[in-house]
Amino acid sequence: MKTTNTAKIQFNEVNVSSLKAVVNMCQNKSAVNSNAKDKSLYLINNLGLPLSVASFENRVIGYAFVTINNEEEPEINSYWEKEFYSIEAEQNLKFHAETIFHSTFKDAEKRSAKIQNAADKLSNWLSFCN
Repeated sequence: MKTTNTAKIQFNEVNVSSLKAVVNMCQNKSAVNSNAKDKSLYLINNLGLPLSVASFENRVIGYAFVTINNEEEPEINSYWEKEFYSIEAEQNLKFHAETIFHSTFKDAEKRSAKIQNAADKLSNWLSFCN
């Protein structure tokens, strides 16, 4: 397996141009290979709110996202293309995502509701665009 030097991986906020790659990665990690409606439903239930992307040679290779867990608390997770995953790269991506998270959702009391609202709006918009 080829390893990637994490110094060459760039970490950026998710934007409209990187969102398509994030959506594709999310849909590709599913076992759903059927119709667009099933893929759209999978996306709504699993995308969360993307915060940060990892890129290597101008290609999105991973992303970090926030979801609300069963305890109603925000939780940052990540997904990677297998050949680019390393613990160091994941830690760097999550650190970048946490920085974005804390600057975007400052009000801890209303944080979970705001995250869920933003994730729902994003999923609805993406479903409409599909």
